[in-house]
Amino acid sequence: MIKFTLKAFFLSLKYFFVPLIVMAICLVPAVIYFYFFIQSQMDELTTSLSSELGTLSYDINGLINYVFDEAKALPWTTPFKTLKMMFDEGWLGQTINTYLENANAGIYTAALTGNVKETANNISGGLGVFTLAIIAGLILSYFITASILRKKLCPRSFWKMILNIIIDFIITATLVAFITGLLGLWIHSVFITTFLTALLYGFISISEAYIIHKDEDMKYRDVVNAKTLFSLILSYLLILVVTVAIIVLLFLLPWKLISLAISLPVIIIAFINYNLAAESYVRSKRKDYGNLSKRFS
Repeated sequence: MIKFTLKAFFLSLKYFFVPLIVMAICLVPAVIYFYFFIQSQMDELTTSLSSELGTLSYDINGLINYVFDEAKALPWTTPFKTLKMMFDEGWLGQTINTYLENANAGIYTAALTGNVKETANNISGGLGVFTLAIIAGLILSYFITASILRKKLCPRSFWKMILNIIIDFIITATLVAFITGLLGLWIHSVFITTFLTALLYGFISISEAYIIHKDEDMKYRDVVNAKTLFSLILSYLLILVVTVAIIVLLFLLPWKLISLAISLPVIIIAFINYNLAAESYVRSKRKDYGNLSKRFS
């Protein structure tokens, strides 16, 4: 099972471009919206300042290019920290203010400050469209990629999908109630429940996979046994280790944003293989399965 699961994971990585494309498609409308949103905000800023300052001169494309140039100059070796600084620490307001001061030869700095701060706050609020686009992109990426990989690894009928959902709901509710009750009786049982949860999750996953994907020649004890159960848990651990190793290697690249962009599909594919590991293994035991590599060709 370990060999099969890891091989399936590595073969799945060839579809890393699917989440990337889906994410890009979700981000394009956000970028277009944000461009025009910035333009409208700067037009409002011009109108509000015109009465105080007279004619305010600036080029919107020049402003956008200046902001992007300043963003590129930030320390992207730590992308998450840099993004936090851009969104949470007034970086955008200061950058716009600097551009306008340079464009207008130092006039009216005091008058600019309050108006620019308000505009920067509005623009920062508009950045929320990227959060929505990223969330939508991740969700769609997961389901579209999962659909493709499921067809390769363990296709199932509509009624088997419904059966899977019902079994998942019943078992998950029972498992959560059991763990919650145990923790209520003894808080230190968290160590026991962690181990039990791993065992129960593995047992449930492989049993559920047997129910959905078995054929007439497949016996329960041949598929669901201690060896298979521990192999499944070890497979989960190895997928996690391999995923972390790949991400670490990616972040050795000098272009951290590219590293981050490629890491997301790797994480998505790892989660999909977690969910499909038991099903794809049981499905592979059927006579009609064939060779795993050929299914990805």
